[in-house]
Amino acid sequence: MYENNQKIERPSERPRKNDLLLEEEFESHHRMRWIVITLVLAAIIGLGWLFYPTLSQTPAMMAQFPGLQKSFGEVSSRVTATEAKLQDWLAGQHELQQSVADLQKETESRFRYARKQAGELRAELYKRIHGEVLAQTQVLETKVAKLEAKSESDQALIEKLQTDLAALRHETDKQAAQLDGVHNQIEHDGANRDQQFASINNQVGRESRDVQDLSQKLAVKRVDFEVTRNHSQDLGDGISLGITGTDVSHRRVTGWMWVMPDRRTVWLHDQGAQQPVVFYGVRDGKRKELVITNVTRDSITGYLLLSA
Repeated sequence: MYENNQKIERPSERPRKNDLLLEEEFESHHRMRWIVITLVLAAIIGLGWLFYPTLSQTPAMMAQFPGLQKSFGEVSSRVTATEAKLQDWLAGQHELQQSVADLQKETESRFRYARKQAGELRAELYKRIHGEVLAQTQVLETKVAKLEAKSESDQALIEKLQTDLAALRHETDKQAAQLDGVHNQIEHDGANRDQQFASINNQVGRESRDVQDLSQKLAVKRVDFEVTRNHSQDLGDGISLGITGTDVSHRRVTGWMWVMPDRRTVWLHDQGAQQPVVFYGVRDGKRKELVITNVTRDSITGYLLLSA
């Protein structure tokens, strides 16, 4: 059998590490929420102490404090809603990690069972063939020993028996080679199992990256636009879009984008609808994405995604 000297992290250790990281992130958000609430309370108390003489002389200004209390209540409600969403996300991550751990356990159990069955089959096959060959060899060797004691007239029979013995030994070597082939096949199957297990780990990693990409895509600002042909329009965040031509039959447009403060132009040559144009800011490195949704003879519509 083969040996694997590479250190493999146990599947049960990865969910535990992820749980610790998620709990630390949740505690950090929880502490930040109370720090914000404490700062707001301190600001309200400081403002009350600073403007107390004026408030005591002008009772009409006291009516503004319910508004501040209402604002404070809205801030607390938003913080609570954000915390609930974070807990739901953490619960989803726990379920995903548990599913991956169950899949890994099932794969490992099946692999161990297959290796055990293959080993038992190989041992049983080897034992049976070895016993049969040994029994036949002993019978032939006994016959040869008896014939050697006879007269020279039996020499031809002895040579025939020796030829049969050589053929039997050749067959024994052939069966041994077949056993080696079975052993190599078992080793190859084990290597394939290792590759499948590595492929599962890679797939889990890709799914985790997809979850991260989805989280990043959700944290964007969408700006819808409609630009007339041979005109330009400011889309916000220092980005302007100009359209010089449209192809309604193929749903393609030609134009340009002017990106500030990078002071650079992104050209659009036969840009198709529903084909995102992704670009990054040179200074801030933020991702931006332009998507054209509809093309008419005189105008186009679409949206621009900006990082929040």
